[in-house]
Amino acid sequence: MDTTMVVIVALFAVVVIGAFVVFRNKAKVNISTPVGNVKIDASNEPSPPTPAVVVKDARSSAGGLVAEDNTGRGANVEKIEVKDDILVSSTPPKQDPKA
Repeated sequence: MDTTMVVIVALFAVVVIGAFVVFRNKAKVNISTPVGNVKIDASNEPSPPTPAVVVKDARSSAGGLVAEDNTGRGANVEKIEVKDDILVSSTPPKQDPKA
């Protein structure tokens, strides 16, 4: 490798590192060379919390389901067919006023 190639590679490395520093949550790098391809997909975003209450394919002809979540993580309801009483709720936890 000659000095020009070393400078180009070093400059490219500085740009990639700068992108990772500036965009801390997500960064993608795709390097195509005659030898092969290098792909980097980095992310430090937290994954969304899974819902605490999950109800799937529920049916109620005359009532009868109450699902409550007190963690605040959410509720997920899918295919539903109701006539009465399917209650799904999600509330955040109560905070101690002294804290």
